[in-house]
Amino acid sequence: MSVSQRTCSHHEGAPAIAVCIRCRGDICAECHRVDLRGMAICQPCARQLSPPNIPFESQSLGPTPGGFAQTVIAVLSAPRSFFGRYSQPKHWGLAATFGMTCIAIGTLLNTLWQKAFADDYTDRLQHIHDEFGVASHIAEFTLFATIPLTAVILYFLHTALLYVALRAFAVKEASWPLLARITGYSLAAYLLLIFPPIGQFSLGHFLMILWLFNLEVSAVRHFFGLGFWKSMGVVLLPFMVFIFAVG
Repeated sequence: MSVSQRTCSHHEGAPAIAVCIRCRGDICAECHRVDLRGMAICQPCARQLSPPNIPFESQSLGPTPGGFAQTVIAVLSAPRSFFGRYSQPKHWGLAATFGMTCIAIGTLLNTLWQKAFADDYTDRLQHIHDEFGVASHIAEFTLFATIPLTAVILYFLHTALLYVALRAFAVKEASWPLLARITGYSLAAYLLLIFPPIGQFSLGHFLMILWLFNLEVSAVRHFFGLGFWKSMGVVLLPFMVFIFAVG
Protein backbone atom coordinates (compact mmCIF):
# COMPACT_ATOMS: atom_id res chain seq x y z
CA MET A 1 0.00 0.00 0.00
CA SER A 2 1.43 3.41 -0.95
CA VAL A 3 1.73 6.23 1.58
CA SER A 4 -1.07 8.14 -0.18
CA GLN A 5 -3.48 5.26 0.59
CA ARG A 6 -2.64 5.08 4.27
CA THR A 7 -4.00 7.06 7.20
CA CYS A 8 -2.11 8.73 10.01
CA SER A 9 -1.11 6.62 13.01
CA HIS A 10 -1.98 9.49 15.35
CA HIS A 11 -5.00 11.13 13.69
CA GLU A 12 -7.68 8.66 12.63
CA GLY A 13 -8.82 9.13 9.05
CA ALA A 14 -6.20 11.77 8.19
CA PRO A 15 -4.29 10.85 5.01
CA ALA A 16 -0.61 10.02 5.54
CA ILE A 17 2.02 12.01 3.67
CA ALA A 18 5.16 10.37 5.07
CA VAL A 19 6.55 7.63 7.31
CA CYS A 20 8.32 8.44 10.58
CA ILE A 21 12.00 7.53 10.33
CA ARG A 22 12.03 6.65 14.05
CA CYS A 23 8.85 4.68 14.85
CA ARG A 24 7.89 3.83 11.26
CA GLY A 25 4.37 5.13 11.84
CA ASP A 26 2.39 6.94 9.14
CA ILE A 27 2.34 10.74 9.45
CA CYS A 28 -0.28 13.23 8.34
CA ALA A 29 0.39 16.88 7.53
CA GLU A 30 -0.64 18.00 11.02
CA CYS A 31 1.90 15.91 12.91
CA HIS A 32 4.68 15.97 10.31
CA ARG A 33 8.03 17.16 11.68
CA VAL A 34 11.67 16.79 10.62
CA ASP A 35 14.72 15.79 12.65
CA LEU A 36 18.17 17.43 12.56
CA ARG A 37 18.99 15.51 9.37
CA GLY A 38 15.85 16.74 7.62
CA MET A 39 14.19 13.31 7.77
CA ALA A 40 10.45 12.93 8.38
CA ILE A 41 9.48 12.33 12.00
CA CYS A 42 6.13 12.32 13.79
CA GLN A 43 5.21 14.83 16.49
CA PRO A 44 5.38 12.37 19.43
CA CYS A 45 8.87 11.21 18.42
CA ALA A 46 10.00 14.81 17.91
CA ARG A 47 8.79 15.62 21.42
CA GLN A 48 10.80 12.73 22.85
CA LEU A 49 13.98 13.81 21.04
CA SER A 50 13.72 17.49 21.94
CA PRO A 51 15.47 18.71 25.08
CA PRO A 52 13.21 18.80 28.13
CA ASN A 53 11.94 22.19 29.22
CA ILE A 54 13.44 24.04 32.12
CA PRO A 55 10.67 23.85 34.78
CA PHE A 56 10.86 27.61 35.47
CA GLU A 57 10.12 28.26 31.79
CA SER A 58 7.75 25.38 31.04
CA GLN A 59 4.08 25.87 30.21
CA SER A 60 3.02 23.45 32.93
CA LEU A 61 4.89 25.10 35.82
CA GLY A 62 6.55 28.32 34.71
CA PRO A 63 7.65 30.98 37.24
CA THR A 64 5.79 29.42 40.14
CA PRO A 65 7.16 28.16 43.48
CA GLY A 66 7.01 24.61 42.10
CA GLY A 67 8.82 25.57 38.90
CA PHE A 68 11.41 27.49 40.92
CA ALA A 69 12.05 24.59 43.30
CA GLN A 70 12.34 21.99 40.53
CA THR A 71 14.75 24.21 38.59
CA VAL A 72 16.92 24.74 41.65
CA ILE A 73 17.15 20.99 42.23
CA ALA A 74 17.90 20.32 38.55
CA VAL A 75 20.67 22.90 38.17
CA LEU A 76 22.39 22.15 41.49
CA SER A 77 22.24 18.36 41.22
CA ALA A 78 23.12 17.87 37.54
CA PRO A 79 24.57 21.01 35.91
CA ARG A 80 25.80 19.26 32.75
CA SER A 81 22.45 17.78 31.83
CA PHE A 82 20.66 20.95 32.92
CA PHE A 83 22.59 23.21 30.56
CA GLY A 84 21.91 20.75 27.77
CA ARG A 85 18.23 21.68 27.95
CA TYR A 86 18.55 24.73 25.73
CA SER A 87 20.83 25.99 22.98
CA GLN A 88 20.89 29.55 21.69
CA PRO A 89 18.05 31.45 23.37
CA LYS A 90 16.57 34.80 22.39
CA HIS A 91 14.80 35.57 25.66
CA TRP A 92 16.53 35.77 29.02
CA GLY A 93 14.02 37.57 31.24
CA LEU A 94 12.89 34.51 33.19
CA ALA A 95 16.47 33.35 33.73
CA ALA A 96 17.36 36.81 35.04
CA THR A 97 14.35 36.76 37.37
CA PHE A 98 15.36 33.32 38.61
CA GLY A 99 18.96 34.41 39.26
CA MET A 100 18.04 37.61 41.06
CA THR A 101 15.52 35.72 43.20
CA CYS A 102 18.21 33.22 44.20
CA ILE A 103 20.61 36.04 45.12
CA ALA A 104 17.93 37.80 47.16
CA ILE A 105 16.94 34.65 49.07
CA GLY A 106 20.56 33.63 49.64
CA THR A 107 21.57 37.12 50.79
CA LEU A 108 18.60 37.23 53.15
CA LEU A 109 19.56 33.87 54.65
CA ASN A 110 23.18 34.94 54.98
CA THR A 111 22.18 38.17 56.72
CA LEU A 112 20.00 36.25 59.17
CA TRP A 113 22.88 33.90 59.97
CA GLN A 114 25.13 36.91 60.53
CA LYS A 115 22.56 38.42 62.84
CA ALA A 116 22.44 35.19 64.84
CA PHE A 117 26.13 34.31 64.93
CA ALA A 118 28.43 37.08 63.63
CA ASP A 119 30.09 39.42 66.07
CA ASP A 120 30.38 42.19 63.49
CA TYR A 121 26.64 42.37 62.72
CA THR A 122 26.18 45.11 65.32
CA ASP A 123 29.15 46.94 63.81
CA ARG A 124 27.40 46.96 60.42
CA LEU A 125 24.32 48.51 61.95
CA GLN A 126 26.47 51.05 63.78
CA HIS A 127 28.16 51.97 60.50
CA ILE A 128 24.76 52.65 58.87
CA HIS A 129 23.75 54.62 61.98
CA ASP A 130 26.89 56.76 61.82
CA GLU A 131 26.74 57.20 58.04
CA PHE A 132 23.10 58.28 57.78
CA GLY A 133 22.27 59.30 61.32
CA VAL A 134 19.32 56.93 61.72
CA ALA A 135 18.13 54.87 64.67
CA SER A 136 19.30 51.26 65.07
CA HIS A 137 15.96 49.75 64.04
CA ILE A 138 15.91 51.93 60.91
CA ALA A 139 19.47 50.88 60.14
CA GLU A 140 18.50 47.22 60.36
CA PHE A 141 15.42 47.79 58.18
CA THR A 142 17.66 49.49 55.60
CA LEU A 143 20.04 46.54 55.65
CA PHE A 144 17.25 44.13 54.74
CA ALA A 145 15.34 46.50 52.44
CA THR A 146 18.32 46.96 50.12
CA ILE A 147 18.63 43.21 49.43
CA PRO A 148 16.47 43.26 46.24
CA LEU A 149 18.49 46.14 44.78
CA THR A 150 21.70 44.33 45.68
CA ALA A 151 20.42 41.24 43.85
CA VAL A 152 19.80 43.23 40.66
CA ILE A 153 23.25 44.85 40.78
CA LEU A 154 25.06 41.57 41.47
CA TYR A 155 23.26 39.75 38.67
CA PHE A 156 24.10 42.29 35.98
CA LEU A 157 27.65 42.77 37.28
CA HIS A 158 28.33 39.05 37.19
CA THR A 159 26.87 38.64 33.71
CA ALA A 160 28.85 41.62 32.37
CA LEU A 161 32.12 40.30 33.80
CA LEU A 162 31.63 36.89 32.21
CA TYR A 163 30.72 38.51 28.89
CA VAL A 164 33.90 40.63 28.92
CA ALA A 165 36.04 37.62 29.85
CA LEU A 166 34.70 35.50 26.97
CA ARG A 167 35.26 38.37 24.54
CA ALA A 168 38.79 38.76 25.88
CA PHE A 169 39.39 35.07 25.13
CA ALA A 170 38.10 35.70 21.58
CA VAL A 171 34.96 33.59 22.01
CA LYS A 172 32.89 35.21 19.27
CA GLU A 173 29.85 33.03 19.92
CA ALA A 174 29.32 34.69 23.30
CA SER A 175 26.07 36.66 23.25
CA TRP A 176 24.36 38.58 26.02
CA PRO A 177 21.09 36.54 25.92
CA LEU A 178 22.98 33.26 26.32
CA LEU A 179 25.30 34.54 29.06
CA ALA A 180 22.39 36.17 30.87
CA ARG A 181 20.75 32.75 31.03
CA ILE A 182 23.95 30.99 32.06
CA THR A 183 24.53 33.33 34.99
CA GLY A 184 20.83 33.47 35.83
CA TYR A 185 20.58 29.74 36.42
CA SER A 186 24.11 29.37 37.81
CA LEU A 187 23.23 31.82 40.56
CA ALA A 188 21.05 29.09 42.06
CA ALA A 189 24.26 28.40 43.99
CA TYR A 190 23.38 31.39 46.19
CA LEU A 191 20.72 29.24 47.83
CA LEU A 192 23.51 27.20 49.41
CA LEU A 193 23.84 30.11 51.84
CA ILE A 194 21.07 28.30 53.69
CA PHE A 195 23.82 26.37 55.50
CA PRO A 196 24.75 28.09 58.78
CA PRO A 197 28.33 28.92 59.71
CA ILE A 198 30.33 26.40 61.71
CA GLY A 199 32.08 28.49 64.29
CA GLN A 200 34.11 31.07 62.38
CA PHE A 201 33.86 29.06 59.12
CA SER A 202 31.13 30.28 56.77
CA LEU A 203 30.08 26.93 55.33
CA GLY A 204 27.26 28.29 53.17
CA HIS A 205 29.47 30.98 51.64
CA PHE A 206 32.16 28.42 50.85
CA LEU A 207 29.69 26.03 49.19
CA MET A 208 28.10 28.88 47.22
CA ILE A 209 31.43 30.01 45.74
CA LEU A 210 32.55 26.46 44.98
CA TRP A 211 29.33 25.42 43.26
CA LEU A 212 28.82 28.69 41.38
CA PHE A 213 32.27 28.26 39.87
CA ASN A 214 31.52 24.64 38.96
CA LEU A 215 28.19 25.57 37.33
CA GLU A 216 29.68 28.28 35.16
CA VAL A 217 32.63 26.15 34.06
CA SER A 218 30.20 23.38 33.08
CA ALA A 219 28.06 25.85 31.12
CA VAL A 220 31.00 27.47 29.32
CA ARG A 221 32.37 24.08 28.29
CA HIS A 222 28.96 22.96 27.03
CA PHE A 223 28.03 26.03 25.01
CA PHE A 224 31.39 27.13 23.63
CA GLY A 225 33.27 23.85 23.36
CA LEU A 226 36.26 25.15 25.33
CA GLY A 227 38.78 22.84 26.93
CA PHE A 228 38.87 22.34 30.67
CA TRP A 229 41.73 24.72 31.43
CA LYS A 230 40.55 27.45 29.09
CA SER A 231 37.08 27.22 30.61
CA MET A 232 38.65 27.54 34.06
CA GLY A 233 40.54 30.65 32.95
CA VAL A 234 37.50 32.25 31.33
CA VAL A 235 35.41 31.82 34.47
CA LEU A 236 38.15 32.39 37.05
CA LEU A 237 39.19 35.92 36.06
CA PRO A 238 35.75 37.57 36.26
CA PHE A 239 34.87 35.31 39.19
CA MET A 240 37.76 36.65 41.25
CA VAL A 241 36.87 40.23 40.37
CA PHE A 242 33.28 39.55 41.34
CA ILE A 243 34.17 37.97 44.68
CA PHE A 244 36.62 40.80 45.46
CA ALA A 245 33.98 43.40 44.60
CA VAL A 246 31.17 41.94 46.70
CA GLY A 247 33.20 40.33 49.42
